[in-house]
Amino acid sequence: MRRKVAKYLLVSVLLFFMIISTGLVYFFYANDAPITKGQISYGVTYKGDLSLDIYHPTKLVHEKSPVVLFVHGGAWIAGRKESMNTNRVNGAVNQLRDHGYTIISIEYTLARNGKSPFPTCIADGFDAIQWISDRADSLNLDLDYFGIMGESAGAHIAMMNVFSNPSDFGLTHEKTALDYVVDIYGPNDLYKLYRSESLDSLMAMIKELPKPINQHLNLANKVFGFDPEEDLEKTKTVADLYSPVTYLKKNLPPVLIIHGNKDQIVPLEQSTSLKLLLDSLEVENEMHILEHTNHAFIGADDSQKSDVQDWIFNFIENQRIELRKDASIIN
Repeated sequence: MRRKVAKYLLVSVLLFFMIISTGLVYFFYANDAPITKGQISYGVTYKGDLSLDIYHPTKLVHEKSPVVLFVHGGAWIAGRKESMNTNRVNGAVNQLRDHGYTIISIEYTLARNGKSPFPTCIADGFDAIQWISDRADSLNLDLDYFGIMGESAGAHIAMMNVFSNPSDFGLTHEKTALDYVVDIYGPNDLYKLYRSESLDSLMAMIKELPKPINQHLNLANKVFGFDPEEDLEKTKTVADLYSPVTYLKKNLPPVLIIHGNKDQIVPLEQSTSLKLLLDSLEVENEMHILEHTNHAFIGADDSQKSDVQDWIFNFIENQRIELRKDASIIN
């Protein structure tokens, strides 16, 4: 009897994983995911137990390949490097690879066991950039055309890697110059994000839940590593230290900003205020606001989703063209 039960359970588990695997394969192919195309180097270790995936060009267009670093979202507590394939940026990534680009998607440190992901997740980004720079020749990468793109929490890390310096977070290696940053609904002022109405409403709902669930879902506590309500002065100090707006200055590389005007996770004001600051510093930037669109492009129609792919591809490719023009003028 026990053998029959065990056999039944084993068959059920195998069928479950077969269904999940089949569903994922169908999803990836149906959404034209980059993971279904060309050569990909999976799970390459770049630091400790952290790895990255290298999506090589699908067409050899350049003698050396321009490179884009992708940083996934997930509120600094979740997410995977494979999320680049979940259809929010698929079209842009496919276009870039078809035009000879290499796309590298990284893991980074997430909040765990009451420990904040900061500043380690930011340092991870800097270390990944350094790893890429050190191996540019063996990977046939052109560091003269090197940019970074992220969504949500990943966009925050991407901006920190462009706006701040490795030495700000105890790293000794020199900063690799990046040519642009693509900010997809990323938070750039953490204190304002923490004090926003949307987060206040979410936290109020979480507080009403039973304590074990409350503690598990308390996003603010996980991100800060302490209860931010207990000492707002400390909270603001920590938030400012890890906010991209703190490090804004003149002569930053161009910034592309994409945000939905109905975002209930990262308020649109995070991006509109960033644009105003960039404008005041005369930093080249481009902003696109998606109407009736929530976080992660929820609510966007097919036309809007298509526009997002074109905005990203055109921005990145135009930066390469402009940089090439500047180089030819100098020479």
